[in-house]
Amino acid sequence: MKKICMILAPKNFRDLEFIVPKAFFEVNNFEIITTSTELISEWRFWYIQNHQKTIYKLQNELFDAVVFVWWVWSLDLGQDERVKNFTINHIKNNKIIASICASPRNLLKWWVVSWKKLTGNNWDNNFENLAREAWAKVENKWLVIDENLITAYGPENVEDFSLAIIKALS
Repeated sequence: MKKICMILAPKNFRDLEFIVPKAFFEVNNFEIITTSTELISEWRFWYIQNHQKTIYKLQNELFDAVVFVWWVWSLDLGQDERVKNFTINHIKNNKIIASICASPRNLLKWWVVSWKKLTGNNWDNNFENLAREAWAKVENKWLVIDENLITAYGPENVEDFSLAIIKALS
């Protein structure tokens, strides 16, 4: 059984970017672990998601895919070295890294997607500059797949994002 780790922001993560992929993964019988830097994540629309473990307790586990579900207010997770190291460990082990909306910005900040093609939300018209600084290439598409990296622009295309992850795990 394929194992997916969905990393949510502790506060204000985007509900659609969690509910839809999780439902798709459940239908495909994937084992899903949700986590964050805290044991509880609050959705942007006030729903609460409880986690069995924080990301810090999962540092030594390896998943088939890591899916980042964040929102613009959660970019401070880019400062968290343990989240960064968890991601790097999965990249080194050729696991799938999937990131939607604002979360690709942290991948750029961590310099873990250099020389890769990606997309992400560009609400402040700075995404291309961030990518250039990290030696990554932005494609102005809703969904971009570059080897084991799957990125999507935002909630508008969350279904395609979810299906791309499922296809990559098949």
